[in-house]
Amino acid sequence: MIEKTIYFKCRPSQIINLETFLLTILVVPVILLMNELLKQHLPILFIPEKLAVHIYRLPIYLGAFTLLNLSYQILRVYCTTYEVDSEELRQYSGIFLRKHEYVELYRAKDYKIEKPLIYRMFGLGNLTIYTSDKTTPVFHLYAIRAPEEKYKVLRGLVELNRREKHVFEVN
Repeated sequence: MIEKTIYFKCRPSQIINLETFLLTILVVPVILLMNELLKQHLPILFIPEKLAVHIYRLPIYLGAFTLLNLSYQILRVYCTTYEVDSEELRQYSGIFLRKHEYVELYRAKDYKIEKPLIYRMFGLGNLTIYTSDKTTPVFHLYAIRAPEEKYKVLRGLVELNRREKHVFEVN
């Protein structure tokens, strides 16, 4: 029997949110510029007073939406955890509705490591695991640190698990 030990536990990097960070940085000056333009060029005479109040507040609404989106994206990544023990590969995700995915290690069939340029700059990569599981045929570990090391540990555990459970791959 294999001892129940957690071999690695990791979270994806916030580099996944790079696009959101950059868009937020670009949107904030546009919102500030829009605020100034609305104050200077809005024809107050032709717009009802109740509507004008909301038009003046439009930059505030857009700014709040932008910050809420940024906060949500950061939390979504922060609340994702990958865990590998002697028998299972697990993913915990979700902020309000937690989702737990489990894949038995002996079901892993193939692996793929992808390292885009921006990820390589930070020592990160994506590890994709192809499984024979019906509910999770492809299991992704996004933006994890040292994906080659994680792959080697996972590969060894899969072989050990298959031997112990007498499972053989048939194509």
